[in-house]
Amino acid sequence: MRRSRAYRDLQAGAGWGLVFGALLLCAGCETPGGPQVGPQARDDIVAIQQYPPTDPWLRDEEGRVNGMRTRVYFLPAAGEQQVPKGIFVPGTIHAALYVLFPRPDGSYERQLAYQWDFDERGAEGLRIRRPSVMGQSYGLILRWPMELDLAGREIQITLSYQRSDGETIARRGTRFRVPLPVGASVPRSAVSAPARGVPDTERGQRGPRHPTGPGSP
Repeated sequence: MRRSRAYRDLQAGAGWGLVFGALLLCAGCETPGGPQVGPQARDDIVAIQQYPPTDPWLRDEEGRVNGMRTRVYFLPAAGEQQVPKGIFVPGTIHAALYVLFPRPDGSYERQLAYQWDFDERGAEGLRIRRPSVMGQSYGLILRWPMELDLAGREIQITLSYQRSDGETIARRGTRFRVPLPVGASVPRSAVSAPARGVPDTERGQRGPRHPTGPGSP
């Protein structure tokens, strides 16, 4: 059967329409050298801010505290007229847990008990995708092994980030009192804890790296 010229023209037009639509679709696709989706990670960190929730504690099936969670912002360098906001980072995030032991003079001794190291891939799952007015942030999950009994102890959590230029940015430690199980008493060697989440002003500095502890959870 011979097809009319009008029918052939209609077919040709439909074919070109499909090609044109495919080109438009591909134009919106990301190419290897094209723009990246989502916020860009930056390395020019100058400060770290930590905001633990009212109840930061993680517990096992028996109700024993075996970790904590906290929200963390990494602030980049900003101009004089800019308000720095949190960003995602490409390097490794370090968190260290210290147990505090009182001295007779009223000061205390810190003992490193555990350390977490989150590289970019490991920390990606901890990113909080919906930014706040303070920018992008991480929800760090800091769980320690159960053989580390910290019930009733005063602890200090420090955070740091090592930039690609070798400089380490550290946040002053924040002290917490680990909750006791129901009916348990405070260890005799424990000291009075300050208010929840109070930064420690005695130590905490910018520069030195924390010693390497056990591996990541």
